[in-house]
Amino acid sequence: MRKRGKLWLWAAAALVLLGAAAADYMGWHYFYRYQSERGRVRSIQAGFVRLEASLKQAARFSGQPVFWKERTRLYLEMAMAENEFGTPAERDAYLDEARESAGEWIRRSPVDARAFYEMGKIYLLYNFPLLTYADQGRAFLRRAVALKPADEFLNSNVLYIFMTQWNFLVQEEKDFVAAQWRLLTDNSTDFEDKIRRRWQENFKNTAAFDEILRQLRDGSY
Repeated sequence: MRKRGKLWLWAAAALVLLGAAAADYMGWHYFYRYQSERGRVRSIQAGFVRLEASLKQAARFSGQPVFWKERTRLYLEMAMAENEFGTPAERDAYLDEARESAGEWIRRSPVDARAFYEMGKIYLLYNFPLLTYADQGRAFLRRAVALKPADEFLNSNVLYIFMTQWNFLVQEEKDFVAAQWRLLTDNSTDFEDKIRRRWQENFKNTAAFDEILRQLRDGSY
């Protein structure tokens, strides 16, 4: 009887593993379909319905973080398109979907800096150009940098965002900018020039940027 009981346990365990493997296989099947469809569509807007359906099926079968990463990306791209060419209501509806997807991405991959970075972008885009949820967005961006403090690409984007919102930052956030600025400029001789060029491209002159740099250098912020 004991031997038969052990055999049943082994059989049950094997069925569970087989079911999990089959579900994972189906998840990747739909994800690869999504990737193939994405490569063929004329635009994300034109192919959105099919792309979303494939990603939903992938996530239904398997909880791979990359499935939620791509869902976040897809909804955020749609939100940005609506921000430029559509309506605020549609933009925020896509942002809601992106926020839910990014939340799952973070839950399933809690040390992925990119997940926190994307969540920060989502909160910054709500009610754009108003900064209604910017403080929440900046909190996620800081968490992203905390996970990868020396990543130049991440820091260049996060610090640029913080500096464009300089007058809205609390002291703790300015301290964060000062610390990261020292770290990045010590490690990269052209980091400041890269941010300056980006600022000039968007604002045409660097007077405000130079004032922020002065405050960071003499600690008067």
